[in-house]
Amino acid sequence: MGVKGRLAAIVVVILFNLMRYFYYHVLWKVPFRPSFFILAAVFLAVAWFGGYQYDRAEYMASRDPLTGAFNRRSLISHFGRLAGRGNKKFAVILFDLDDFKEINDRFGHEAGDSVLRTFSEDLRSFIGGRGIVARWGGDEFLAVIRDPEGNFRERFTDEMMKSIHSLSCEGGRSIGVSFGMAVYPDDGHDLETLVDAADRSMYRDKLAGK
Repeated sequence: MGVKGRLAAIVVVILFNLMRYFYYHVLWKVPFRPSFFILAAVFLAVAWFGGYQYDRAEYMASRDPLTGAFNRRSLISHFGRLAGRGNKKFAVILFDLDDFKEINDRFGHEAGDSVLRTFSEDLRSFIGGRGIVARWGGDEFLAVIRDPEGNFRERFTDEMMKSIHSLSCEGGRSIGVSFGMAVYPDDGHDLETLVDAADRSMYRDKLAGK
């Protein structure tokens, strides 16, 4: 969760109290009393609380409530900012949990939700500061990674297979993770085209693995 709301509120209160001090105690020569600090502390507490509510609301508006990953709207906005950099490359990677419906049918939706949360946490940890992860819908997640270079596809695939190649759920069942990749602007200039390209890449990999 960000802190810009709290920081902005505190800065406003500090500026207000500086103005209050100079207006009353410098300009008008009103005697200075310790109660000045008590009132300033109350203002700061109120500002911190209000700023926290703003930061929390902003965080919740940008996240998927179940998994904690970014939501689709946030990812679309992030994509627009990256695309606005010109022809600088970035990768769009689509992830899908294999046979996820069977998990819900066999173990229930709570088990399915647990798998989604676990995968989201693992994937965000794996991506780290290289990009962002969003829940695209259902059991699909989309990652956008900045500045892929050289043999990025091969290196990422190797890293992914070593780090998050499967998940476990209730009953000890192993769940496979499939993914496909597209690179901007080589494979497309808009998000829909890139997601379609990543989906086709993932489908080819699934067929090759059968």
